[in-house]
Amino acid sequence: MDETQYIGQFKTIEDLGDIVNKLINDHRDAKNGTLGVMFRVVVPPNKPTSYQEGHQGPYKLTEGVRVCDYKFEKSTGLEWVIPDPTMGLSFSKTFSHLKSTRKMLSRHAKGKNNPGPAHIAWWILEDRDLPQGMAFTKDPKNKHHYFLAVTERMHINTLVKNLQLIAYKMSIIKDLTFGEN
Repeated sequence: MDETQYIGQFKTIEDLGDIVNKLINDHRDAKNGTLGVMFRVVVPPNKPTSYQEGHQGPYKLTEGVRVCDYKFEKSTGLEWVIPDPTMGLSFSKTFSHLKSTRKMLSRHAKGKNNPGPAHIAWWILEDRDLPQGMAFTKDPKNKHHYFLAVTERMHINTLVKNLQLIAYKMSIIKDLTFGEN
């Protein structure tokens, strides 16, 4: 997704709350009980589902995927990803979870204790949207937090392609709180 596809901006957390609550209300019960709408905090210059070198925190990257987000077969040199329902990209189901995650990540967006922007990526789900071998799994420790998990063994290149397809379907609400693009 390129930057021309950004759909909106927010200047305050209240603006974000209004937008997110409307999306949740409009889509929570969509498609007979599916998740409806999911949110993800994205710290620029990262993309909705991938990271850029130097902007992933203290974690190792392989093909734009943080090694800490997925379970890798270590014997293959991080070439194969194996299923684990308790690992994957983090998504929020509710505004309260999204708000606390955004607040934490924006405090350290440019490094430890160095605040910066934190965009909100959102995705209105339909059953056919998830690529084969991937699913949303509820975090057993927090019912408002979901992982975009791998459900079958896949090559890292397949995971990267799947994540790119997912990112293409997501929309971004840009955070200009800190005066940056």
